[in-house]
Amino acid sequence: MAKKFSAPLERTARLLDLVPYISSHQGISLKELAAVFKVDQAQMTSDLTTLWMCGLPGYTPLELMDLEFESGFVTIHNAQTLSKPRSISFDEGVALVLGLDLLRSSISPERSDLLDRIDSLSKRLAVLINLPTALSATSQVNQNVSAAISDALKSRMGLEITYHSLYRDELSTRTILPIEIVESDGHVYLSSYCYQALDFRQFRIDRIQSAAVKAVPLEIPKTATEQSSYACTIKVLTPTRAIAERFKKSDLSVNTEFDFQTYSLQWIERSIMASGGAVCLNSPPDVRKSIAVMAQTMLDRYKAR
Repeated sequence: MAKKFSAPLERTARLLDLVPYISSHQGISLKELAAVFKVDQAQMTSDLTTLWMCGLPGYTPLELMDLEFESGFVTIHNAQTLSKPRSISFDEGVALVLGLDLLRSSISPERSDLLDRIDSLSKRLAVLINLPTALSATSQVNQNVSAAISDALKSRMGLEITYHSLYRDELSTRTILPIEIVESDGHVYLSSYCYQALDFRQFRIDRIQSAAVKAVPLEIPKTATEQSSYACTIKVLTPTRAIAERFKKSDLSVNTEFDFQTYSLQWIERSIMASGGAVCLNSPPDVRKSIAVMAQTMLDRYKAR
């Protein structure tokens, strides 16, 4: 049977790791060393033979590493320059930082000891790989908010929340009855009955600034319906990828008209404005008028300068 050889890059990485490992495990058996690095003894013997011929420039017996393994037990000397573990790469460091962030999100806020150790290790890694900005693998959801939502759902209680509406760009305080957590388009929402709107609403959890459990009537008024939606008719003037993605439409062409359903008139106003003349809104007329006022206001600000 032909011998199975390691890939060159894999073997090089293993050789770099072998020196510091053997230095801190002097006298380890060849069998155990092979098991630690997940190779057979023949491969490990080949690796050690290669290391035996490595050292500092000059490559005389004075500069080469002193490696012994013929007895079945491995010792190494004269390997000071490689006695420390190899440095992690930038990609490896980023993977570790993101992994620690995921681990942090799964730990209870009560375990401050573990959270402090994770934060400390994350900072050390960031400095080690010169990471310029903080990275996160999880959405920026306040842990106290998550805990309050979980308690309210389990106990069938209400919540008093402070919510940031991106469309209105304002904070509002609402009393809601949480129903379920749903995921859509990569975001997590809390489906609820809102006592301010007297209707069902969905709140993006990462936009909930604060939340506290509160007693509320559990009986939802019979007049409440599913979240109201608005029908719009949009005409395409310049088909672009951004338009297709924003309105989730494909195969657009000039003068194409399509109907679009939205739960927020503020969203459709901002989307039409952000399209920069690539589309126009045919209906509803009151939203057309609102967009015209917004556009004229912006033009007037330029004129004032």
